[in-house]
Amino acid sequence: MNFPWKSVWLGVGSVGMALLHPVSLSAAQLPDESQLPPVAKVSLDFSRDIRPILENSCFNCHGTQRPKGKFRLTQREFALKGGVNGVDIIPGQSAKSPLILMVAGLLPDSEMPPPGKGEPLSDEQIALLRAWIDQGVDWDESAPTNELSLALTPVFGGIAVKGDDRKFREHQGQREGLLGGSAFDGFGRIGADTTVSLGGHAQLHDYLVTLSLDKNEVGFIRTGWEQYRKYYDDTGGYRSSPSTPVALSLDRDLFIDIGRAWVDFGLTLPEWPRMVLGYEYDYRRGNESVTAWGRTGAGIDERNIAPVSKSIDEAVHIVKFDLDAEVRGVNVEERFRGEFYQLDTHYTNSAARGGVSQNAREHNSYFEGANAIRLEKPLNDWWLVSGGYLYSKLDGEATFTDSVRYFNIVRVATVPDIAVER
Repeated sequence: MNFPWKSVWLGVGSVGMALLHPVSLSAAQLPDESQLPPVAKVSLDFSRDIRPILENSCFNCHGTQRPKGKFRLTQREFALKGGVNGVDIIPGQSAKSPLILMVAGLLPDSEMPPPGKGEPLSDEQIALLRAWIDQGVDWDESAPTNELSLALTPVFGGIAVKGDDRKFREHQGQREGLLGGSAFDGFGRIGADTTVSLGGHAQLHDYLVTLSLDKNEVGFIRTGWEQYRKYYDDTGGYRSSPSTPVALSLDRDLFIDIGRAWVDFGLTLPEWPRMVLGYEYDYRRGNESVTAWGRTGAGIDERNIAPVSKSIDEAVHIVKFDLDAEVRGVNVEERFRGEFYQLDTHYTNSAARGGVSQNAREHNSYFEGANAIRLEKPLNDWWLVSGGYLYSKLDGEATFTDSVRYFNIVRVATVPDIAVER
């Protein structure tokens, strides 16, 4: 049977006040200039006097990542362009610039920074911003726009174990011995609005590489790969006897390589919804120990203490899509995830009851998908209404085969198709 799961919810809650840019103000709507701090009588330096104010008080909401009201203060051309509801900075006219009126708290419900988002600007800071606007909104663009930096850090170490080193591997997932490698971190700027970052490390059986390319108001690509190794104990049980004077061992490293690779493509165009399409591949491969020990010894010394390992080959492909948009004051969130999973295992074993051997194989696969939509509408500065819909579906199958040999008799137990649906 097929049972898709669906969920619908409706909620009412509270929300912090968001910064909304006012439309162009008429002369009658402009506050009295006497209510503003006077213009600072200084010779301004943008990097010294203005940039710290913008970075500390404005970039949290109006930086490069999804600026509120699409108003960015990171470059002069974006600052003068304004936001979705008009121009916020009027060169030469600080008293008529909405930016100054907002930081001075003279526009109700449009204070900048919003309550709870930062400390209000002091009169001295507002005076500097007024002087900056009245003097033509000078911007320090002399710094080079192309740059590249890379840091490489060598790493050396080691692990020494006194006692059962194989049990140490089982508990810690690591192997004793010398370790070494390096960590790296890089950053580059291409032009005024494109950045590249690189990071990760490379050590013995432990790797990570991440790469990101971001272009303001266009989009981004973020990708990476990581893998590490987990070790297991390759010894079995122990019983002091003439046949088994020491614990039996497979005399080889048992380990699983665990890793994932991913890539995300993002679209951040100013007038478009923010969209991210991604793909991820997760995997586990190798051999791990199992406690279904095999037969060893002879006669009265025969015991199930021989070590046994199981082969693992597991993989999952993940497709994801995210969308964030604002339509007529309604925030829209769309989230989709789809997983394609496959697992194959295999192990052989021998039991203590005579000449018995076992060969077991498993196969599991499934597809699971889920989609969620959420709508949210602020009714005022402290109430909102939200609603959403969630749909998920699981469709999987599994097979199992267990072949047992008892002396010259072979018995096979098999389940060719186990279906799972939700």
